Amino acid sequence: MGNGEVSKLVVVISFVFFIIAFGFALGSEFKRSKVTKIDHNSDGTLECYYTGNISTGLAVAALLFLVVAQLFVTITTRCLCCATSAYRPGAARTFAVVAFIFSWLFFAVAFLFLIVGAIANHVHTHANVTCEELKSAVFAIGAAFTFLTMLMSILYYILISKASISAIPYGAGGPAYGGHGNRPSVGLATYA
Repeated sequence: MGNGEVSKLVVVISFVFFIIAFGFALGSEFKRSKVTKIDHNSDGTLECYYTGNISTGLAVAALLFLVVAQLFVTITTRCLCCATSAYRPGAARTFAVVAFIFSWLFFAVAFLFLIVGAIANHVHTHANVTCEELKSAVFAIGAAFTFLTMLMSILYYILISKASISAIPYGAGGPAYGGHGNRPSVGLATYA
């Protein structure tokens, strides 16, 4: 990242990871476990039969892709906080900071809903004696916040790229930067 340019490769890679996470989160909503049959045992306990537990695996996959995508954008931009001198002050940097904060807030909400949904779905499916089902909107909320995280993270990357200060090559900036024009200088011109 440098020279105020946005890398299309970074945008595409992060977009793909976020979209895969979003797809897995939606899939976990549509495939969440549902009670198909309830038997009353002779000892007074209930035996519940569920459609399956595929949504737990889908939610975990969504979590993994979400974490990888968010970390990829954060590491690519040097975490913003680790290289503050590499960015010009101004509107792009200010809005990038706002987008960065919102991306991590949305990430935390998405992560929370997906992890709680995965755990609750697994518990309901395997160790439930009351035949409860996971609420229908848990994974959907996780998917929605995954999508919002994607929007804020990509917006953050684009804005912080625009605010990036490019490195000045040696000898390109005149005497203050070690040279005259584009000619390299070793500083012995005064002795010639």
